[in-house]
Amino acid sequence: AVVSTQSTGKKKEAFAGSGFRLGNEASGSAPVVNRQEQQEEENPERTITFWKNGFSVDDGPLRKIDDPANKDFLSSVMRGEIPRELQRGAAEVHVNMVDKRGEEFVPPKPVLRPFSGSGYRLGSPAPPVTSNTPAAPTNPPAATKPTVKLDESQPTTSIQIRLADGTRLVSKFNHTHTVGDVREFIHLSRPDGPPSFNLMTTFPNKVYSDDSQTIGQAGLQNAVIMQKKC
Repeated sequence: AVVSTQSTGKKKEAFAGSGFRLGNEASGSAPVVNRQEQQEEENPERTITFWKNGFSVDDGPLRKIDDPANKDFLSSVMRGEIPRELQRGAAEVHVNMVDKRGEEFVPPKPVLRPFSGSGYRLGSPAPPVTSNTPAAPTNPPAATKPTVKLDESQPTTSIQIRLADGTRLVSKFNHTHTVGDVREFIHLSRPDGPPSFNLMTTFPNKVYSDDSQTIGQAGLQNAVIMQKKC
């Protein structure tokens, strides 16, 4: 929606959704896709921030630790799992954890996001009017990524791995795969990474040093784990 400005001096909020190209007798209306929103839908990234007086998700409001409505959410975080309300079916969800427990919650300032899609002139065969947003560079073909051999007849789970260099890996494992299998997957994915490292979760901090322990035994189903150099 667009909020118009009157004499009160309020700022305009730019349109950030999808729209339609208006048709004429020769052609019907067609949707105009906001490509930025489409990319965000395909690669969702969420941030959980812990404050002195509670926690927040992305730019949302403060949520109290002792509120019963947040019990399941916090229990999942304490187990190192992605909370159910942040999961998007089979889609990958990247979760960032930010520790600001020494600070009081400060509501984020609203961010104006202008419409960044493309559009068309109304009722004429004129060339399309496009935004000035530069096109994203074309990425070169990615190298073949190592994959984990799965037994599809057995239970599977996704594990998100935050690497020491700041990048992320996400892969599916069977519950019977071991911590050592996760470690090997990291070595194969990042052969130039640290040769020796610990695997751990945060909130609470726990190190997984027994490579023979299965993912099911370690409780790492749908977990977010970190690689930390030794």
